[in-house]
Amino acid sequence: MYFSTRWLRPVLGMLCVLGSVESQAASGPRFVENKSQWAAPVQFRAEVPGGSVFLTATGLVYDWRRAADLQLAHDAAEKATQTHQPAADVAVHGHAVFVDFVGASATAKSVGQQPLPAYHNYFIGSDPSRWASHVALFEEVRYASLYPGTDLRVYGTEKGSLKYDFIVQPGGRPAAIALRYRGTDGLKLQADGSLLVHTSVTDVVEQRPYAYQLVSGQRRQVPCRYRLSNNTLHYDFPQGYDHQQPLVIDPAVVACTYSGSTGGVWGAATGYDNAGNIYTAGFGQSSGYPTTPGAYQVSYQGSTDVAISKLNPTGSQLLYATYLGGTNSDEVRALRTNSAGELYVLTNTFSVDFPRTTGCYDASSNGGTDLAVTHLNATGTALLGSTYVGGTAADLPVELAVTNAGAVVVGTTSSPNFPTTAGAYDRTIGGTDLFVLSLNASMTTLQWSTFLGGASGTETSTAVELEQNGNVLVTGTTNAADFPVTPGAFRTVYASPGDAFVSRLRADGGALLASTFFGSVNGTDAITHVDADAAGNIVVCGSALGTLNATPGALTSPNGRIFVASLNNALTTQRFLAKPLNGATLTVQSFKVDDCGNVHIGSLSSDFGLPIVNPLPNSTTGAFYTTTLDADCTTRLFGSYFGPTGQHVHTNSHRIDEQGRLYQSYCTNGVFPTTSTAYARTSRAGGLDVLVFKIDQNSGAGTSVQAAVAPVDSACAPSRVAFINSTVGSTRFRWNFADGSAQDTAIAPVHVFQNPGTYRVRLVALGTGLACSRNDTTYVTVRVKAKPTVALPRNLAICPGGSLTLNAGNPGTTYRWSTGATTASIVVTQPGKYSVTVDNGRCFTRDSTTVRLVASPTITPDTTGCIAGGVVLKTTAEPGSTYLWSTQATTPSIVATTSGRYTVRITQGSCVEEKAVNVTLLRPVSPPNIITPNADGKNDTFRPSDATAMEPGTRLRLYNRWGRQVYSTDDYRNDWGPGQPAGVYYYTLENQRFCTPYVKGWVEVVK
Repeated sequence: MYFSTRWLRPVLGMLCVLGSVESQAASGPRFVENKSQWAAPVQFRAEVPGGSVFLTATGLVYDWRRAADLQLAHDAAEKATQTHQPAADVAVHGHAVFVDFVGASATAKSVGQQPLPAYHNYFIGSDPSRWASHVALFEEVRYASLYPGTDLRVYGTEKGSLKYDFIVQPGGRPAAIALRYRGTDGLKLQADGSLLVHTSVTDVVEQRPYAYQLVSGQRRQVPCRYRLSNNTLHYDFPQGYDHQQPLVIDPAVVACTYSGSTGGVWGAATGYDNAGNIYTAGFGQSSGYPTTPGAYQVSYQGSTDVAISKLNPTGSQLLYATYLGGTNSDEVRALRTNSAGELYVLTNTFSVDFPRTTGCYDASSNGGTDLAVTHLNATGTALLGSTYVGGTAADLPVELAVTNAGAVVVGTTSSPNFPTTAGAYDRTIGGTDLFVLSLNASMTTLQWSTFLGGASGTETSTAVELEQNGNVLVTGTTNAADFPVTPGAFRTVYASPGDAFVSRLRADGGALLASTFFGSVNGTDAITHVDADAAGNIVVCGSALGTLNATPGALTSPNGRIFVASLNNALTTQRFLAKPLNGATLTVQSFKVDDCGNVHIGSLSSDFGLPIVNPLPNSTTGAFYTTTLDADCTTRLFGSYFGPTGQHVHTNSHRIDEQGRLYQSYCTNGVFPTTSTAYARTSRAGGLDVLVFKIDQNSGAGTSVQAAVAPVDSACAPSRVAFINSTVGSTRFRWNFADGSAQDTAIAPVHVFQNPGTYRVRLVALGTGLACSRNDTTYVTVRVKAKPTVALPRNLAICPGGSLTLNAGNPGTTYRWSTGATTASIVVTQPGKYSVTVDNGRCFTRDSTTVRLVASPTITPDTTGCIAGGVVLKTTAEPGSTYLWSTQATTPSIVATTSGRYTVRITQGSCVEEKAVNVTLLRPVSPPNIITPNADGKNDTFRPSDATAMEPGTRLRLYNRWGRQVYSTDDYRNDWGPGQPAGVYYYTLENQRFCTPYVKGWVEVVK
């Protein structure tokens, strides 16, 4: 049995939404899983006409917004972008209706089904734990066994409404299903059996259920009706049904009042990448999970986020949607991508918790409005960098330009403490000034920041672009007569308030290279866009209210309002000025000088009768007008309207690429000629919706050009690369080597890349047609590697019997040592010369070093000497060695005064060795010539030395005067003398331990 219920969407007013982000493809709402980006009760969320619905474990929560309030907020946002002022606050009324599953299973789980290829990313607030990437989208959600024997299936209709079916299996009890409504302003069962849900912002009708069963393949209707009791809805079957067969309840949809669009996101900026993918971004009311049922009010300035979509080059598939912002107002100003397809987003923010990355330049809101710059990876799933920049007053960002090294931002500030950097061109604010700043790619470093303006007055910035060498082009308007211009400038004299200017800043922001006023003396002439052609000339576009005159030969229109002017790089000479369009309501949205020098303009207009040349099909009138002029603006190559009238935009930050392809988005009422394979062919917003389109005005007939260049192998810096050009259909080329060098027009150039790096070289093959989009572009990547840096240590020495390690460094490379080893390091045990070749796959470096053997130190050999003078013990070692003797002496030599074993620890660099020497010190002997053995204890015996005891083994022989031996011993003990007769005796004394081993002499015994 199936119960099916549809909410009908109300439409009460008009508002602009970002349809491609808010899941408005052919089959209705998408269900987005909750990966912590919303409050914990939420399991899935879907946008529905007039608001959003949250799916929880215990019920559904509808969040409706009043369309008239959203329209007022939209108008305030549009005015703010036109005036470059903060948006006025608007109260937006909402109403939350809770539908509870009464008596449902507490263990029932909701599961997404029919997943979609696109995904969402959420970077909302400053808590990374609440960020979510690769958030899945589903066609439907199923609650299994929500009631006994009953599943709930929630999905969408093709018209964008929400629908849910209760699927009751045989044996199930539909009477158990009960839906309690909380927070309404009233429920009413109407006479036709439908349910009217009344809220403070809209009325919603749920049509009476229609039930049937399939019996033998045939549909059999089963009477079914609602029963309302105490705000709780039940299903009744007055005539019963076959409980052995499934039952289907499928209500019809009838007309009702409508509350507006699905989400309230207003289109603001458009971008592209090198692959031709389309980016569009908007800002508007974010719908958080309502915690209590009933009516509520929020501030427009307190709840807008940035919504970004990336579509494939044909606009047929949503690749991702990313949401970015804090708890207050966040308004996107511009989008740009780098060569890696990574997106930079410029935002004007009131939020104190705008998402920032770790280590960012400025993690704190500075008060008032700040600018925020965010760098997303190519899949939109991670923040590579995000930071605030600003002072304590209003800081209004306008535009940005990017390189692989980071972003350059221009805007207007009245903050006296807006950050500037040392060495900047101007660090002193004068009233309200223009600012120009540069951030690195990770948003961790303010590389430079400068003011640009007069000593007083107001400057308003309008555009920024980068020259090929990195110098910065800035345009805007000023009412300061002392706005800085350079000597010899095209126009050095201030004419009137609102004068236009164009300036060139050095790439490091430290100098004003060129600057000039621009415009007539009798009216306001505003430059809105700037670019540089291949020769470095500066080309500007804007609107003229004064009497700007076209130069001879340039296109001109009576009362022409839109002008294009070219000045030389030094801004001293005007090359030409054209006034190709005369529409009174024209506003330029995008501008580009393409790779062929042709000039492209995209504009919004309600004027008719603009020049038509090779137009798009079925485009005699429309809100959008685009034209292409040749490089000198003397010939119109293309001019066409597109789309119905009555459209509008929120910024001038839309794009035209190097091939002249135009990328534009604006707010539309849904009546628009979309392409057959468009991701969303019709608007389901009920009011205004965001539409993005891409125009290649020269995709028709023309010479076929297929640019092709052979792959380039990696090489070492400096690298000489000979390019092989295999293009078909062209003989004219422009090469951009992406290293800051000038373009080359050779067929197959040879170019030297001086520095290591990865260079995305662009080849433009020029066709024979007049417009550049008939050309073809291709890219080849050149990787120039740095040679490995190898510096083996010098003055190496190896210890006797020791070893040392030689390390070549450079992990990830290959090695060849003179020893035959192929490892990064080797262990050396022998002296000699060692060399290594380090190869990183393309570059190699050689280095060598010599290892010598540290000589082993020497020491005096074992020594015997007389005790009287001691013995000198000497060592020999390398200069700079240190010593530690067993006596604690630290000198190279010592004097040994006692017998024994002496050791010394010698340290020679890293070599430590211990040496030892045995020292034997001999006693001196000096036998007396007289002894007096009278028992007085003095000189009683013959004592040959002054030692207390004679050295063991001393041989003594004594003879009388006639030569007869009177005494003999081989171990004399100093005991001869007592009892001996007086007289003279002769002796011999022998012992190897004496300084003199053999001594002879005489001694007299006196009594």
